[in-house]
Amino acid sequence: MSLNQEGELEVEFDLPQDQTTPKWYTSRQGSRSFDVYEDKELEDACRRVFQVVRKRVMEPDEDVLAVHCDNCETSDCCRKYNVLLRETDVERLSKSLGMSPADFESEYTDVAVDWCGDFARQLACDEDDEGEEKCVFLKEDAEGRWRCSVYEHRPQICRDYDMKTCDDFVAIEDITIRTNASSR
Repeated sequence: MSLNQEGELEVEFDLPQDQTTPKWYTSRQGSRSFDVYEDKELEDACRRVFQVVRKRVMEPDEDVLAVHCDNCETSDCCRKYNVLLRETDVERLSKSLGMSPADFESEYTDVAVDWCGDFARQLACDEDDEGEEKCVFLKEDAEGRWRCSVYEHRPQICRDYDMKTCDDFVAIEDITIRTNASSR
């Protein structure tokens, strides 16, 4: 099924048909179009489907919640991809750093490399100790691991990153929490 903005519902079907011989099952295949706006029952049904789908889409993705970045070894997502920024990302990051959005853009962003033209800016890159390009906010921690220094305020594209494609992600239940005894 497909439904467009004009209310055209296209249905492809494979329906059972009366059997004509004892040996063979037959079916009727084809497609039909309906004008949803002209059929109140179909319009109501489509609205209910969209409401259910919207509800499902807005629920947290359990696969995403089941992983955690803290055990990442390579930080590949912070090295191999352009971190494209929305206006809300610039506002959130600049506020967290105590800067104006204009100063933030000047210091931490570049013109976006975005063939679709959806984004105007992206986070700038710098280099790690081995000369490898990385996100400007990827910093080495005390244990020598590379971590996002603005994680709580990270851009939406980072929040939405498909963690199922990353080999470094570890399920939360497999993470061992380390505490520093001297900080107690």
